Amino acid sequence: MRVTAIRSMLVAFVFFSVSCNQGKESNTVGAAGPQDAASTLLAQFPDSIDLLNQTAFNALQSGDTGKSIQLLSHSLAVKLDQPEVENELGFLLAAIKSEQSLLIATRMTKSEKASTASQGHYIKGLYHANSGNDKEAIRSFDSSIISNFTFTNAYIEKAILLNNAGDFDKAIDALAKAMELDRKNADVYYWLGSCLEGKKDFIKAAAYYQEAISLDPQHQGAIRSLHQLKKQ
Repeated sequence: MRVTAIRSMLVAFVFFSVSCNQGKESNTVGAAGPQDAASTLLAQFPDSIDLLNQTAFNALQSGDTGKSIQLLSHSLAVKLDQPEVENELGFLLAAIKSEQSLLIATRMTKSEKASTASQGHYIKGLYHANSGNDKEAIRSFDSSIISNFTFTNAYIEKAILLNNAGDFDKAIDALAKAMELDRKNADVYYWLGSCLEGKKDFIKAAAYYQEAISLDPQHQGAIRSLHQLKKQ
């Protein structure tokens, strides 16, 4: 389970709230719930960027990734210069192993902004990781780190692949760098626990799982792993 990827999507997927000024829109919003209102308004104003992005967010929250992708694609067709929307569309396409994510990612890697270029390499890494090409994924995550050495998630995703391959020491090194950047990231502690469990250091592994739970009481990976350790 790619814990980091899932949480990154939910954290990063924040769009503008519906803010159109037309009187008809205000009246409709008052008569329906947020999700229904956005969909109803979108039927009236199909090229509204705010509505497209808000409805895409609603779709993702309800688990309809396909609809979210469709709406974000439409939003970018109306207005290409939306870095956050482009990034999220690339992420979602990478999650379903669509090669279209690589087209978006490649465009992003050419950006003069280091953060955007780093996100592009990161999306490439996620695509390759989800497609089973771990070596290419690690190269992409390394490129992401080179573009932006403070990008915590790139270190974590690289560590996940190294951990899964049994290269625990290199994974721990990557996670140590991630911890320097963010000491409150529950996923860092979870994957450190997983690495240490792989090295048969069960006492330290349990301590890291417990720390992950302390930071995020709902962290299912850490809860499950700690439970399994206690059964041994």
